[in-house]
Amino acid sequence: MRRILIYLLLTLFGTVQASADSSTILVFPFENVTNDRTLDWIDEGISQLIIERLQQERGTLTFSREERLGAFEKLGIPETTTVSRATALKLGWDMGADHVVTGRFAGTADNFQIVARMIDMDAGAATEVTIEGKLQDVIPLSMSVAWRILKKAVPDTVSPEADYTARPPVPRSAFENYIRGILTQDFQKRSELLQTAVRLHPQYGPALFELGRISQLQRDFKESNQWLQRISETSYLHRQASFLMGLNYFYLADYSRAITVFQTLPAVYDVLLNLGAAFSQNGDADSAADAWRRAIDTDSLASDAFFNWGYLSLIKDDLESAARNLTESLKLRGRDSEALFLLGRTYEKLGRLEESGKAIAQASRLSQRVDRWLTQPLPKLERLATSTLFRSRGEIWTEQRLIRRARSQDLPAWLELIQMDVDLYLLGDALRELHDLLRVFPESSEALSLLDEVRRQQNMR
Repeated sequence: MRRILIYLLLTLFGTVQASADSSTILVFPFENVTNDRTLDWIDEGISQLIIERLQQERGTLTFSREERLGAFEKLGIPETTTVSRATALKLGWDMGADHVVTGRFAGTADNFQIVARMIDMDAGAATEVTIEGKLQDVIPLSMSVAWRILKKAVPDTVSPEADYTARPPVPRSAFENYIRGILTQDFQKRSELLQTAVRLHPQYGPALFELGRISQLQRDFKESNQWLQRISETSYLHRQASFLMGLNYFYLADYSRAITVFQTLPAVYDVLLNLGAAFSQNGDADSAADAWRRAIDTDSLASDAFFNWGYLSLIKDDLESAARNLTESLKLRGRDSEALFLLGRTYEKLGRLEESGKAIAQASRLSQRVDRWLTQPLPKLERLATSTLFRSRGEIWTEQRLIRRARSQDLPAWLELIQMDVDLYLLGDALRELHDLLRVFPESSEALSLLDEVRRQQNMR
């Protein structure tokens, strides 16, 4: 039976393969080793210049600053920390990086130096790149560093160095305001600095994108779209900007335009989830269900498409579909008070009163909101994806990268992390990790036992 489960688990992901030609790159801020603390913004500035330029290159997958900060948060590392080499390596292993870039900058205004250290995670070897010039030329100097990193990561790249160094991608004054803006935690000051950056360089895509995100977070969806619409269609940020615009149209109840925008984007899980929600709100239940069915085909271990489909089915009084999809959602995320409440309401309509009472009682224990819902009309609970990443887990985790990860995270530690997911009833996440672990340790009796336990818990639904 275990062999069958392994086969099914591996087959489930077999169609999702990482691009063998992509080289993954993780870039950290460059340490300021000058005696001038007013230059501290440059540590993130050099890193961001390199990231933004390499993200435009074919053959590379460069992790964003947001992804790096997310990894920091998981390990409890403060955002402004200068990480050690050991921590950089651990984060590289954990994120699936082929190359990790750290560095420093030093010198004076007239004798400025950037040193990048690039670690090949397979070989465990590091090489250094040193570029010298004047501080006022920090942007073209950083572009030279970026090109040399590209040449090491993708030796057969056809991008000439002149594409990087011929002219700065942005004026120094606009760049400084942009970096200072993304570093500040004060939304008002951040917005002011980013608007200054755009005023100094009206086509500054990253600054426009951040302004769009700030406006969205402040729920000014019209203003958000005004910023995002200014991003060029040829920009590497165009897809992410379009995704946020689709969300903005949804929040503004302009569902037709949201549908149009989401239909122009790659049919990845998050896009399909939101497309289905827009169809649902626009009154097209069949198209909504079709979008969520496609999302499930893309990622059957994520719960939100099942949840949305079950929620819509309950509203439409398709009770068998509601019960089936809400149950599937709970098999992946067991302590979901909203799914339990909706399943309880579904069972109530089906006349399965004992099961209804149990589901609603469990939901009430998990969330105080459920008690309010008992005397109110069905709340609006449809779920949306807000991440602007357009990649699947399979794009990162090739066999080779998983083996590298296992070097830094031994089998007991990996199993402990999976057990934490199981204890939190995050069974979909547990199955993902078990899939990865079994690719590296296919004979692990502990992993097989844990897989049995996850299946047992799922079958209790």
